[in-house]
Amino acid sequence: MTGSAKFAVATKAGRQNLRSVRRRISLGCLLFAWLCANGALWNVVQVVAWAKMYHDYAQIMPAARALQITFDGSAPCDLCRLSQSAEETARQQLPRDAALGGGMEKILLVAESLPVVVVTAPEFAWPGVGPDAGSTRSDKVPVPPPRGLG
Repeated sequence: MTGSAKFAVATKAGRQNLRSVRRRISLGCLLFAWLCANGALWNVVQVVAWAKMYHDYAQIMPAARALQITFDGSAPCDLCRLSQSAEETARQQLPRDAALGGGMEKILLVAESLPVVVVTAPEFAWPGVGPDAGSTRSDKVPVPPPRGLG
């Protein structure tokens, strides 16, 4: 394989690798944006806080006791308090109807127009059943009389 052929194969593989990396980064960013938009990011922070608390408690006491203290809520850590206060702030910022679980069924847009209803006459034949080139001839083709030989 020549040097230019090796370079062409290497650049093609590099482009495919770059596309794969871009796709993974795009999906990661999309997942992060979705978590932020749904408020689930604070749930993720809470899970991380529980994992950290369990790890810290498991260093100094038995695992069953560490698990019990982690989830009983008697001694929340800083991340737990941060997550709880952020969720409460998010709930306070919601509109009153959304906080109560409903009320707003549809958002009407200012420039929204009604769809135009178009009624057309139905076709009397199924498409594709008849000849595509035109109507067929039912009578015989007229033949001109033979020319005289003389």
